[in-house]
Amino acid sequence: MSTKAGGSGGRDIDVADAAGGAETSTTVRAGAADRVRRGLTTLRGDLFDARVRTERPPAPFSSRAVALALHYLTVVLVVGIQGAVFAGYPGVSGGAAFALGLATGVPILLAPQRPIVAWWMSLGSTAVCALAATPGGSGSGGTPAMQWPWSAVGVVAQVVVMAHVAFHTPVRIVLETWVCTALLGVVLVRNAQDDPSRWDTMPAVALLTATVMIVVVAFRGRSDARRELAVQSDLTATERERSALLEERARIARELHDVVAHHMSVIAIQAEAAPYRVADPPPELVRSFVTIRANAVDALAELRRVLGLLRTEGDGEGAAAVDRGGRPAPLPTLERLPELIDNVRAAGMTVDRVTVGAPRPLPQGVDLSAYRIAQEALSNALRHASGARVRVEVAYVPTGLGLRVHNEPPPHPTPPAREGSGQGVMGMRERAAMIGGTLEAGHTPEGGYHVEVFLPTDGQ
Repeated sequence: MSTKAGGSGGRDIDVADAAGGAETSTTVRAGAADRVRRGLTTLRGDLFDARVRTERPPAPFSSRAVALALHYLTVVLVVGIQGAVFAGYPGVSGGAAFALGLATGVPILLAPQRPIVAWWMSLGSTAVCALAATPGGSGSGGTPAMQWPWSAVGVVAQVVVMAHVAFHTPVRIVLETWVCTALLGVVLVRNAQDDPSRWDTMPAVALLTATVMIVVVAFRGRSDARRELAVQSDLTATERERSALLEERARIARELHDVVAHHMSVIAIQAEAAPYRVADPPPELVRSFVTIRANAVDALAELRRVLGLLRTEGDGEGAAAVDRGGRPAPLPTLERLPELIDNVRAAGMTVDRVTVGAPRPLPQGVDLSAYRIAQEALSNALRHASGARVRVEVAYVPTGLGLRVHNEPPPHPTPPAREGSGQGVMGMRERAAMIGGTLEAGHTPEGGYHVEVFLPTDGQ
């Protein structure tokens, strides 16, 4: 009884193993079929999408006119020579010869814009030309009158089209098109009517197209790398300019902080002292002055907090300037412009100063910005036009302040200045813009340089 049971159990196990093996085999076949379907789908998307257009520039010529001229010249030569070859072939009429030449040359014409379409057309023209040159249309003795299955001109046309495919499409498509081209050659050779063992130009075409495509893919990779490097260089230069701009704005903000803090301190002190200037001031007035003082103190605290964010550790420009006694130095104004001009004269420059209008007190922001702009303009003249004559004009007008710094061309060639921070003209422009002014800077027709700025004072 037990033996029978054991035998039955063994048969059950065998059946289960067989069922598991069949299920595993079915799973493997299903997975392989799925991979094949995905591969065919990818191949169809690569080789049968006629909508694919190229976006790359024509290569490798720097002049587009030269590239187009060579391209059209190649098309004309291929059509003419291929047509002439077939025109002399027995059994091929003149019209058919021209049509075969046209079929060989048109793919080259389309290759730069539609490389996949051009490749398919080149395969079709290869097959048609090979059939036209079979022994059925040959000369005496059954020997073909031209190289086969690709003629010499057909080899050139095929190589040109494959080169465009290699330059404009991904490497996967390049490999797929080469394999399909080689398979077409094998099929034509193996189905030849005269001698299926004679390969003729098929090995040469396979080797030549492979070599050309490898070279073109390598050139394309180098071109892409250089293009990417240029893009990254542009991004780096943009980020550097942006960083310099932010640093200059922070430096200007640190300087203007002292101006704003001074005004807020005056407001706070006057608001605190105002109630004591009037005998028995109304309570409402006292509360208003208390509120004004509290708001001014809060504003000062916020200014100090913002200034702390703008300062960086070890930033020399972020630290407050001090005099020889170690006390905070006053911010420079146009009153110190003569001293600045004397320093430039001591460096060997000839500087003329002209003042138009009656000098008057200016808002501190305008006064500070005007001095800093004049300082930077004179520094640029000293750096880039050493020994040139410089003219500084200051104009006091009812609506603002005009400043012009102009230097003539240097009397002798000046060696290139060391690369600076790149914040000269940009910093002057930022200073003018922050207080609503305008600045123009550039070279003059005679070879000098000028900086002109207008800083408004009305409404401040």
